[in-house]
Amino acid sequence: MNLKKEELSFIFNSLPHAVLFESSDHTVLYVNQTFCTIFGIDASADVLIGTNCKDNAVQSASYFTEPSLFLSRIESIYANGKEVLNEEIRFVSGQTLLRDYKPMTLNGSINGHLWLYKKPDTEISFLSAATSERHFYEDLLDNIPADIAIFDPSHRYLFVNKLAIAKKELRKWIIGKDDFDYCNYANKPIDAAVSRRKLFEKALSSKKTVEFEEINLDSAGNKVYNLRRFQPVLGLNENVEYVIGYGINITNIRESELRLQQHYDELGLMFNNIDQLVITLDMTGTVNFVNSQWLTLTGLEKEMLGENSIFRLIETGLDQFRKTLFTVFSGHIVPIRNENQVVITDKRGQLRTLRYYMSRFNQVEERGQIVAIFFTDITDQLRAEQDLLDAAIKERSLSDMKTNFMSMVSHELRTPLSVILSSAEILEMIYSKLPAKEIEKGAAYINRIVGQVDKMTQLMNDFLFISKIESGKIIPQLELIDINLLLREINEELYSPWSDGRLLKMIFKGNPSLVKFDKTMIRHIIINLLNNAFKYSPDSKDAPVVRVSYTKMWWFFTVVDKGIGIEEEDIIKLGEPFIRGSNVGDIEGTGLGLMTIKYFTDHHRGSFRVRSKKNRGTIVTIRFPYDMNKTGKL
Repeated sequence: MNLKKEELSFIFNSLPHAVLFESSDHTVLYVNQTFCTIFGIDASADVLIGTNCKDNAVQSASYFTEPSLFLSRIESIYANGKEVLNEEIRFVSGQTLLRDYKPMTLNGSINGHLWLYKKPDTEISFLSAATSERHFYEDLLDNIPADIAIFDPSHRYLFVNKLAIAKKELRKWIIGKDDFDYCNYANKPIDAAVSRRKLFEKALSSKKTVEFEEINLDSAGNKVYNLRRFQPVLGLNENVEYVIGYGINITNIRESELRLQQHYDELGLMFNNIDQLVITLDMTGTVNFVNSQWLTLTGLEKEMLGENSIFRLIETGLDQFRKTLFTVFSGHIVPIRNENQVVITDKRGQLRTLRYYMSRFNQVEERGQIVAIFFTDITDQLRAEQDLLDAAIKERSLSDMKTNFMSMVSHELRTPLSVILSSAEILEMIYSKLPAKEIEKGAAYINRIVGQVDKMTQLMNDFLFISKIESGKIIPQLELIDINLLLREINEELYSPWSDGRLLKMIFKGNPSLVKFDKTMIRHIIINLLNNAFKYSPDSKDAPVVRVSYTKMWWFFTVVDKGIGIEEEDIIKLGEPFIRGSNVGDIEGTGLGLMTIKYFTDHHRGSFRVRSKKNRGTIVTIRFPYDMNKTGKL
């Protein structure tokens, strides 16, 4: 018989209990008036039809003593899909109701939820409280990240959580059965059941927790490691009432340990293939590991190095070594220092100097703290450093002798050159009183003498300048300089025009800015570069070009000529004293100009770059900061 909606409504409204039915998507399909009365809803039951039951629960949660528990329990009931009877819920007002839940299933799927709320009598109230408590602890155990089972003393299952057995039907089936029953059911070997039974009986007889590890295979054939325990629970008479079994999946830990062991083996292989000597010590001073380099140098294997034997090998530096070792064992980091050195005797009886660094490792197996010591054999390095030091002292001595000689020669030649120049001037005065033909003839000789004296004087000045550079006596005197203005002054003074009639071409780019520089030095740089550009392009019709450009961080000075160029192998030698290009021919020069330019550039934290092609020309670019002590424009 099919009942009409009005008839169903009459039946449900006649029930003494509150009734609510919702669809699978939690839409309220029916609710009776008693539901509204019990929950204090001052409206017709029809108002709730079509609303969302979950939303209604959230809105009404504050009426209950534990709102969050009220909501989480509803979600748990939905998720479990099991029938619930006489579950107690309490209002803030003190009122208590009992709740029943019945899932409506069709073809194995839940397509509706029926809720029934009623006022309890004393007996039902007690049972519902116990049921609620049981559900609470079952939910709690189901959500613990470990597989948990509770056994009676005969090793039969009383409870098993979701993580231990995922399938609900299997969890329900196994209650009251043991592992042998499961092996028969799943058609599996009983080896694991036998092993577990022995351990279970051990826990029963000892009344103490028994811990063990199991290795199983998952569905893909991979090893799964589980750490398990049987923990007896004793009653008042000290008899075992039940046993809690729980297990934790430690596969990640075991796999990490395997990777760590593999890493340890790889480290051992690496230590055997590095240049350093490596040993490890425990807190007793016992050597646990030595690499192949240690064996090669000392010939001593770790078995030959007993307790404290490493200390007996040290000829020099033992106190500092012990102090550093104690510091590292205490947990402090000791940086690499030159004084951390020891001297030992190698297998040939020769003394070797080793620099060492120590690093601590905690809890390595049973040995506790381990310190790894990395030795670097610096014997040959120290010998080489001493040889270099001796060579440097010798070179410095020769350099000082050269500088002193250059200074002495320059001073000694200055007097005779002054005499020659004075004599030339007297001859010029004498010739000026002779006939014109004789004056012209004598003037050629006098000009030749004066020209050579000027060259010798310039050469002496260069020698003196070089000696000052090498002795470190030149200190920049910084001042603010307008480079554009200075370049125009130098051009007007020396290159308007050059001796062959060519005129310097000047280009300025960017926003000009004052620079902080030693004026004598920047003047020397500009004049030397421009002189070289004119001097080494004698056959070119094109005059050299100078370009000054400014950027945010730097300013640039570039000189371009179309002269004889520089051989590629000569470029790397530029800046060394008395070094000139191999293709300069008869063009006069000493090779000191670029040396001083490079020196002044370095002193102002600039960079020097030369690009050149033989018979095509040269480009010299120097980059400077606006202030050698700052960044960016002034």
